[in-house]
Amino acid sequence: MTHNHHIAPRRSWLVRYYRWQFRVYLHVLSAVWVIPPRLAAAGFAWLRRTEVPKRGTTVKHHSIRSKIVIPAALVLGTVLVLLVAGCGQRSAQSPVGPAVPGDNVQVTRAPLEQWRVPVTADSHEYAVEFARAIWTYDASKHSYSDWVGGINMFAGAASTSAEVARSMLPGPGEWQQLEAWEARATVTDITAETTPELAKLKDNHGLPQGWHAYVVRGRQSVVLGDETKTVERIAAVSVVCVYTCKFWSGSAQTAS
Repeated sequence: MTHNHHIAPRRSWLVRYYRWQFRVYLHVLSAVWVIPPRLAAAGFAWLRRTEVPKRGTTVKHHSIRSKIVIPAALVLGTVLVLLVAGCGQRSAQSPVGPAVPGDNVQVTRAPLEQWRVPVTADSHEYAVEFARAIWTYDASKHSYSDWVGGINMFAGAASTSAEVARSMLPGPGEWQQLEAWEARATVTDITAETTPELAKLKDNHGLPQGWHAYVVRGRQSVVLGDETKTVERIAAVSVVCVYTCKFWSGSAQTAS
């Protein structure tokens, strides 16, 4: 016999949280073409078909479980796609050069001007400057911790946002390769735009006040020894601006 139950407040919140998170991933990943539009459309259709009942509505227990487990599994799958894509990107951009030295300790110096956090309530400006910071470096003058420290400041006290921001940088192993080459990179022609998909997210009541999202593109010039190459960069960047702006979330990749 199947018993009916009222959704407990905590469980109802968990269901809505995972569904909201899945919806955000669909918008962002389709906006930067990590997943095809048809797949995103199928995900949105599934969300509409499985709307979570309002608090106080009686539903079957197995229905509650499915609304928790399925979105959680899909979110996990989406994260795995991002990780695989990120690993592929990082492998492709790791230069092949001289042997990597052991632990390379550098004297911490003043941060690059491009790493400085702007004090502004302009979300567009903040998204552009964040992209400039993650695409600009000089391995001959700064350590990896210098760069990470600068990026952390964009997220402020939000530890989760800082972790996401750091994930948009090359890994420590890649940085050692860049140090061996004394590599440096600058970026020009940065643009930031809000797609219709990202604009719709602003109506989601689960997002914080002052939330804005952009697809940011730029042309990165990388110097490795005597070689200079140009790489097209793209990132989805969301910020929250109340009195001043802070980085909220994002993902980055090399433009195809």
